[in-house]
Amino acid sequence: MIHSPNLRNIISQIDETRVEELRLALDEYFPQDIAEEYKKLTSNEQHLLFDLLSYKQGAQVFSELEQREIIELFDYLSDKKIIKFTNELELDDAADIIGLLDDERMLRILDKLQRPFEIKELLAFEPDSCGGIMNPDFISVRDDLKVNAALRFIRLKAKERDSQIVYIYVTKKFGELAGVVSLKNLFLANDDSLVKDHMNTDIISVNTEEDREIAGELISKYHFLAIPVTNLSKQLVGVIGIEDVVEILEDETTQDIYQSSGINIEPDSVSAYTDIRKYFTAYKARTPWLVITLLGQILSASLIIKFSNVISSLPVAVSFMPLLSGLSGNIGNQSTTIIVRGISTGEIDTDRSYEVVSHELLISLSIGLTCAIITSVLSFLMNGNLLLAGLIALSLMISMFSAVFLGALTPIFFKKIDIDPASASGPLITTMIDIISFIVYLSFVNSFITKLI
Repeated sequence: MIHSPNLRNIISQIDETRVEELRLALDEYFPQDIAEEYKKLTSNEQHLLFDLLSYKQGAQVFSELEQREIIELFDYLSDKKIIKFTNELELDDAADIIGLLDDERMLRILDKLQRPFEIKELLAFEPDSCGGIMNPDFISVRDDLKVNAALRFIRLKAKERDSQIVYIYVTKKFGELAGVVSLKNLFLANDDSLVKDHMNTDIISVNTEEDREIAGELISKYHFLAIPVTNLSKQLVGVIGIEDVVEILEDETTQDIYQSSGINIEPDSVSAYTDIRKYFTAYKARTPWLVITLLGQILSASLIIKFSNVISSLPVAVSFMPLLSGLSGNIGNQSTTIIVRGISTGEIDTDRSYEVVSHELLISLSIGLTCAIITSVLSFLMNGNLLLAGLIALSLMISMFSAVFLGALTPIFFKKIDIDPASASGPLITTMIDIISFIVYLSFVNSFITKLI
């Protein structure tokens, strides 16, 4: 297949070329490349494109679009075309797309689909749960089947599937997950032996009600290609593939990036980009942390006013306040980023938070001492006051130590109380560090003001 199709050029030929020829030309391209070029087209050109695409190709392109683009396309596509596209998709992708329809249209279309019951079951789960993203299409065999019977069944099922067979799951009499068996083991086994004699019972699975992020973490940690999903009765009801994990990680990373900037995006929103474009949603998403920052900065200003006698008596002391808050804020946010990242990847265990925080504090002492020595030397060269240089260095060490302690402990605390650690982000940490550094520094200067003047 050829990359980067010139969709505009293809669409322009509709009047002079037979539609079937253009459709065959589009079939030469990857759906992902068509979806990427789709974004560059006008609304009218986008509609013409979906008139050209075959149902199979159109369905694959459809599933590659952003949710916002799919919703906009719904206004143009007929019920018949949505049904045709949806029937070409795997059940989990079909459910995702049907779930974006308004309630009235969804009910109208659902009953006309090839497998409405399975799609309804998927729609019943929370979108961010393992049940909400699982694919109920999988191949499983009973543990009491003979190997030759199991292989005949697998061959029959394989003919019905377009996707690759990754794992063969083994279930008990009433569908409870018992284990997993490889095709290689079945091919090498004696035809009259039972499947349960060749299966691996040491299997990791997730529950339909668990957060989808757990499935992503397990697949990433154990390098699985897929992970089985069970219901509350331990029955196998679906699988989550590695391609779903890529989407999970992408969504979680997007959400973390916004939250680390103090933007409260709802987990079930259509997309972060869509929300940010909308005025009132953007206002709601971005205002809370900024208001907290505003209140914190007002508190910082009140501290400066409280120590106005110190500032008026020793104006040179003020010039080092931005240095203290800047360096402390930077190292505090570094610690927060490291901890949040470690928690999200599973590298950091919050049950062993003492070790994590101790490690960060030890590093902060080394970095703080280095910065303090450099700052004190430069300060002394600038104003010739040895005592002030020493107070600046001591304040910097204490502020940086406090910043790391706060930056490391806050996300761990948030995780313990089931709040996303990414919420322990820039605005909150930076504001608190500013307050701490100002209090420490101005208190020291105030205590020694008579000797500094």
